[in-house]
Amino acid sequence: MFFLPVILILSILIFTLGAQIFLRSLSFKLRNYEFLRVYEWKIFKYIFYFSIFFVFSLFIYYSYQQYIVWQSVEPSKFLLPPHQSINYFLYYIGMRFFAPYIVSLSTAFLFLLAAKYFNKKYDERFFYPEELWLGALALFLVSWPGALFYFIGLILIYLIIHIFVTSYYKFFFRASPREVRLSLRLWWIPLTIFVIIINKWLIDLELWKLLKI
Repeated sequence: MFFLPVILILSILIFTLGAQIFLRSLSFKLRNYEFLRVYEWKIFKYIFYFSIFFVFSLFIYYSYQQYIVWQSVEPSKFLLPPHQSINYFLYYIGMRFFAPYIVSLSTAFLFLLAAKYFNKKYDERFFYPEELWLGALALFLVSWPGALFYFIGLILIYLIIHIFVTSYYKFFFRASPREVRLSLRLWWIPLTIFVIIINKWLIDLELWKLLKI
């Protein structure tokens, strides 16, 4: 990630988190939970698609700026037409700017498809409607290979919550919390922000270097 996109991407995530808190607070205050159910997931869906447009538009602009810089100095101008094919430049910007987000976007859409399928199959048991879009947004914006570390962190958080809730019910109620629905909807965005912030330490890991495109 570059400094400017990190600031802008964090801004999108903080805005999303703020919208999530505001909508939930508003629905509780008005006691209108139908409003939350109907509109919340639509808002996060629009934010997800806006983020796709924003990120790739930004990298198209960066690619143009890179072309201008290469064209103005030696020896990089000899890597551009008419000295040679544009293919090398396209490969360079593709790997430098677009590839990590293309992979993370693919991961986000795979998550959406899988989550929708299993949610429908098991009567909305796993995810609330807004979680599908929060999860997709998180996986996309955290980029690759950050998406893998993000997913691992999400699983660890779920396991910790599951162990805590199970222990609580067994200790206080002598029962298994089978009817309690465990949700990560409050963790999707905060964990994304955390992974992006610690990105500069993650990139030193051998696993990160191995998975990096």
